[in-house]
Amino acid sequence: MERCCLCNAEIKNADAPVLTMGGAGNPRLLCENCAALLDNATLGDNYDEIKGSIERLGALLTAQEHDIRTSETLTEILDSASKRAKLIKMGDYDFDQDLPELSGEDGYDEIPEEMLESEEDIKKDAEEEEKLNKFNKVYNVILAIVIIVFLGYMAWQLISNFLL
Repeated sequence: MERCCLCNAEIKNADAPVLTMGGAGNPRLLCENCAALLDNATLGDNYDEIKGSIERLGALLTAQEHDIRTSETLTEILDSASKRAKLIKMGDYDFDQDLPELSGEDGYDEIPEEMLESEEDIKKDAEEEEKLNKFNKVYNVILAIVIIVFLGYMAWQLISNFLL
């Protein structure tokens, strides 16, 4: 059974949130309580509640020894949440920053350059499509010939049996 990477509680949710990935590619999962604390610390709008969540997460971080990735990730998140909380307390925080930026019509980000199709890929796809079209034409001609021969044979059999 999986355990929370912060409080070591048993995780009951099959699709538990991931805090970070470990060195071997193992996810560092969060229980519902720790995930709620983290959400409140990073997205809350009440300074006192944010401060309380940051303090509880900080206590969880120092209460036991965690792996380096978990510690670094949570420390970065708590630093960012602390700065955000100070801005909220001063009244200078713009809550529109919390909304995800939508760069496309459907809300998807641009495709990274390394994942875009290159000219070579486009040319190769066109060549493969051309080969497939040629194969389909040959296949269709052969199929038509076979059908015509079969129909001719059937016609010959009918004529020879009933008329001759």
